[in-house]
Amino acid sequence: EITQRYILAVLYYSLGGSDWTVDCDFLSALHVCDWFGIDKNYFMGVTDCNEDLKVSTIIIHWNNMRGTLPDEVQFLTSLENFTLVGGPLHGTIPEGIGNLVNLKNINFMENRLSGTVPESLSKLINLEYVTFSINENLTGDLDFLCPLENTIFQADCGGADPKISCSCCHLCCATTEHECCLVKPLPWADIGDCVQTLPPELRGEDNPFGD
Repeated sequence: EITQRYILAVLYYSLGGSDWTVDCDFLSALHVCDWFGIDKNYFMGVTDCNEDLKVSTIIIHWNNMRGTLPDEVQFLTSLENFTLVGGPLHGTIPEGIGNLVNLKNINFMENRLSGTVPESLSKLINLEYVTFSINENLTGDLDFLCPLENTIFQADCGGADPKISCSCCHLCCATTEHECCLVKPLPWADIGDCVQTLPPELRGEDNPFGD
């Protein structure tokens, strides 16, 4: 547990944890599997551990996060779900995230991440859902992920000035038009279906995603 406590403490400080709206009991004497909080009926923080008490899910959204993703997260090797939404986080996505071989879901939507998506993610054969959308400074080509045929991808590949090239993305978002549209079929939606997003200054506290 000492290793997990250290990595989560680094994550807390890297994401400006002292300013979080909900502190999620990070750095407390509780076991790390109890480092979570509740905001508007949603659990945040370490929301799940496996039977070996290894952290398997981290979800933090709209919690006044500020900062960058630390390299140390690559050592949370039991992590299956990693969601950091609405920071805004900045900086690049660590190359070491490709070492999280059990990852199924990555959601870094609505941040200010920059650079390119590391190609190390192509090693994550268990991925089911990946979204990097609404990160206007994130650029590049995601086609190296296309061999992951059972994965749903969402990125900023839409609009008049797409930031990302992605021929296998299911949802393409446009940061300037504040819109995400389905470009590949899914069982529950049709091609061309779009969801409006709102710029941060227009989002109400009770409706952060603008739905």
